[in-house]
Formats: sequence, structure tokens, C-alpha cells
Amino acid sequence: MKIRKEIAAIVVAAMMFPAMGASCARQPSSARSEKIIKSHFKKYGKKFKQSDYNSNPVEKVEVISQQEIHKKLVAIEAFITLKDGTVKLIHATVERGPVGWRFVSWENAG
Repeated sequence: MKIRKEIAAIVVAAMMFPAMGASCARQPSSARSEKIIKSHFKKYGKKFKQSDYNSNPVEKVEVISQQEIHKKLVAIEAFITLKDGTVKLIHATVERGPVGWRFVSWENAG
């Protein structure tokens, strides 16, 4: 009887271990977030010719924080550095789609 309880405890622990790892993958990595933001502002600059992002494209993105809003929606706070040296703080929201992460919205924070 004592051996069965130990085996049952090991089996339960083995089943719970992968479930704990799955919760970590619900946010994009920092590198992936940077790529998503940089790609969005490149497209934004092409679409809106009068914007700062057309004349001074984004050179560098530095993710400060990521926070999960709900299961498939993540809020990202990041600094973006433009070609002329201007640094802007933005709040972006990305959504998990069937294929990958999709940029939803952004706003200037400062």
C-alpha cells in the first residue's frame, strides 16, 4: 500500500510538470516582441508618408515589460529608437493568432 501511494504521487507530479511549462509559452519572447514591433513600424512608415516613422525608421526596439492581459492578449511596454536618435516610449498590444503573434494596437506613452 505504501508503494502504491508513492507511485501515485510520482505519477501526479509527472502529469503536472508539463502543465506548468505550458503557461510560460503564453507570451512572446522579448526577441519576438522586438521583431513584431519593428516590423509594424516599418509598415506604418510606408503607409503614412508624413509620419516620423517614414523619414526616420526604427533602428532599435528595447522591450521593458510584458504583461498578459488574458490568454491570447499581451501588453508590451517598449522603447523604440529612431534613425535620428529620438527615443520614444510606446505601449503595444499583441494577440496570439492561429499562426503566430499579431500586432493589434499601440500608443505613445511619453
